[in-house]
Amino acid sequence: MTNIADWLLPCLRQVQVLKQTNSLSHALLITGADGVGQEELAHEMVKDLMCEKDQAAACGTCHSCQLMNADTHPDYRILDGEASTIKVDQVRLLVRQISQKPQVGQNKVVLITHAQAMNVNAANAVLKALEEPADRTFFVLTSSQSTSLLPTIRSRCLLVNVPTPNMVDVRAWLGRQPDGEILSSLFWLTTQPFRLLSIQQQNKTQLYAALPDKLTSMLRGVTPVSGVLKGVDSHNIEDYCNGLAAILHQCICHSTGAPIDEVLQPIYDTLITRLGIQTLMQRYQSLQKMKSDLQKTNLNPIMQLTHELNQW
Repeated sequence: MTNIADWLLPCLRQVQVLKQTNSLSHALLITGADGVGQEELAHEMVKDLMCEKDQAAACGTCHSCQLMNADTHPDYRILDGEASTIKVDQVRLLVRQISQKPQVGQNKVVLITHAQAMNVNAANAVLKALEEPADRTFFVLTSSQSTSLLPTIRSRCLLVNVPTPNMVDVRAWLGRQPDGEILSSLFWLTTQPFRLLSIQQQNKTQLYAALPDKLTSMLRGVTPVSGVLKGVDSHNIEDYCNGLAAILHQCICHSTGAPIDEVLQPIYDTLITRLGIQTLMQRYQSLQKMKSDLQKTNLNPIMQLTHELNQW
């Protein structure tokens, strides 16, 4: 039995049943909110599709399963759009690679994660492949912005909607992860479980966990702005901006009646008294603009963030 998150299991079993009854579409589109686990679910589905045994779930022992576990299966291709745009040449190369008969097992599988990153030409190339599918070839796409995909791509895929888990399920799942307790303290930043897991995998847990205390100390006049920004550099300034923006967003929501994480209550009390809601919203917009400008200007980002925090 697979060990994936509980809220992903119904979707996985749905596809497994379709596979076992030979009713599965040659194209799947796995959608859901960013960070709920589309990519993990897709990888499990790919394993099932690549298995040589005539059963719903991957056996884990056949030659194809062993190659998948070693990440060396010649009939499996992946494109990941998380970090950059997926371009047409990448899609065309991939389509050529999987146009032949399977080299090892029965099926060939193409996985395109964060498919919303495809540019127009790449999307059209994928559409053509879906319209003229090669024999025994499956396309699996994931997206947190499925409405941005071509309607014709969506119409040719079996839609798999991943539910957003409730907080009880997320806490239980985080409890089984490294640094799970600390990650649970970051719900002010995000409640999406796989976004939190990504933070842990990138060794950024402590960066975010320390931010509320640093900011509280600054607002109380104990720590200077330079103290809050100690350790900030070009590699992590976007993370600091994301954290500060999340704090301001939580404060703005709390001003309209939404609950707020107890670790942010002192920050809210100070900022709402000192700035008021209108200025608070302006600071949030300014921070978002600064984050957008970081990649467009040659200005010193530390100086920009220092200037921003001095306005608080």
